Amino acid sequence: MHDMSIAQSGYAAAGKEARVLNANAHELVNILFEELLNLLDEIHLIYQRGKSREIVDQQVMALTIVDSLMASLDMKKGGNLAKNLHLLYGQVRQLISSREPKNLIRNNRAAHRIMSEIFSAWSEIG
Repeated sequence: MHDMSIAQSGYAAAGKEARVLNANAHELVNILFEELLNLLDEIHLIYQRGKSREIVDQQVMALTIVDSLMASLDMKKGGNLAKNLHLLYGQVRQLISSREPKNLIRNNRAAHRIMSEIFSAWSEIG
């Protein structure tokens, strides 16, 4: 059974890699949004299981994705939209990196809502 799980994991990784390699710029941003939202959901699940000390890796990966989204903004061509997205990404970054246990889930869900709304708008651009 363990061997099957490893094989499935390998197939999933290969599928992700192929998707990234074949993606255009718009699709790459889609992938970043999807991965970020998945990580935020994962953080929420880990916390619900009472394992809040085990979320650091997911937080680091989520912050790396937010940084990538910030770096992808074209501040010259994007004008006010890029500036506003940069501010929102900065807020999301603060929410994710919060270390206060009592606010962890509230901040996580707020970050998820913000990124879901941005992703929804991004998807409509298509």
